[in-house]
Amino acid sequence: MNKDMIKRMIIYIAGILILALGLVLNAKTGLGVSPILSVSFVLSKIVPLTFGTCTAIIYCILVLIQILLYRKVSLAIILQLPLSYLFGILIDFYNMLIPINNPAFPYAIIMLLVAIVFTAIGAFLMVSVQLIVNPGDGYVNAFATVLNKPFGKVKFVLDLTLVCLSTIISFVVLKRLVGIGLGTIVAAFMTGPVIHALDRHFGINIANIVIASKTKG
Repeated sequence: MNKDMIKRMIIYIAGILILALGLVLNAKTGLGVSPILSVSFVLSKIVPLTFGTCTAIIYCILVLIQILLYRKVSLAIILQLPLSYLFGILIDFYNMLIPINNPAFPYAIIMLLVAIVFTAIGAFLMVSVQLIVNPGDGYVNAFATVLNKPFGKVKFVLDLTLVCLSTIISFVVLKRLVGIGLGTIVAAFMTGPVIHALDRHFGINIANIVIASKTKG
């Protein structure tokens, strides 16, 4: 394994850790969770399973959706299953580690902004090194590929769909709105632009590492 491949793996692991932290911080603001975790958050309030376990289950379903859309099973998709399990563990770990819950509104806003930055950094690092795709991005890319539509537009529609589904489940089962709020909306609109800014400033650096790892490999 060459030095650049090791760099890719370190960046990827850092991305996973930072992304999970950002998503948990988003949930702990009390202002609403990130769209991709909205369904798993609501389910964790209904069934006797942790937030992380519900997230892992939803992610596995997203992997299944990719298989159905592509109509084939590939190693790149299958490897998302253990990643889903690991991500669920990280969600529960951070959820237990961070004692903050529903802070006062001014602090919640600050916490939300920090969460969005962490989420964007984590997603950017994971995608940029081109290793195992996060199921949350993988299923969006599958829809975009099959429908021949831009990734950004498809992601917005799918995020909105998840939020609507979470809202319906909340009102039908819990008789109240759970996990959806200002934080959900802000995260949906701000995370993408932050990722774009990171890519504009640092994308070429990581791209060079990826190219070098493939060339020397």
